[in-house]
Amino acid sequence: MKISNRELILTLATVAVLLFGFTYWMAGSKITEQREMASEKIRLRRQIELHKRILAEKENWIGKLNELQAQLPVYGRKVSVNVDLPKAIKRIADRHRLNLPLTQPEGENQIDSLYELSVRCEWQGSLDSVVHFLYDLHAQGIRFDIRQINIKPVAKQEGMLKGSMMINCAYRRDEAGES
Repeated sequence: MKISNRELILTLATVAVLLFGFTYWMAGSKITEQREMASEKIRLRRQIELHKRILAEKENWIGKLNELQAQLPVYGRKVSVNVDLPKAIKRIADRHRLNLPLTQPEGENQIDSLYELSVRCEWQGSLDSVVHFLYDLHAQGIRFDIRQINIKPVAKQEGMLKGSMMINCAYRRDEAGES
């Protein structure tokens, strides 16, 4: 049996088409995977660049953190901040003629090398004294932070307000424990 040139060419063309179709069918799912991988590669490169920029700023952030931590008071391990911090708040309130009948410290929280004590205060005074007291607390920097404040008028005294507030006090502890 002899195969003519025409039949040989048709057979080779058919085999080539079948191989191409089979290859495309097998590689079709791989093409979508390659596209997904290419987009993932772009996303990861962007993320790497972002992380490199963040790492380049690390020294600046550490410097700012150290600067802010230097503003905080340092207490010894044996010093009771449950007494000292409410007294400091009371002194500021007395300076502005704000009456604090109740200052009640709540639990001490440690966040890495920083400590925080919440102090719940009941207060009574004029609007002027409250504003000056809050401004003075704000002027202390990061030492005091008002997290919650409630204000209502005193029923029988015109111009007087009363309420409560939660003041978070930030500080550090002396590692040697001697302060």
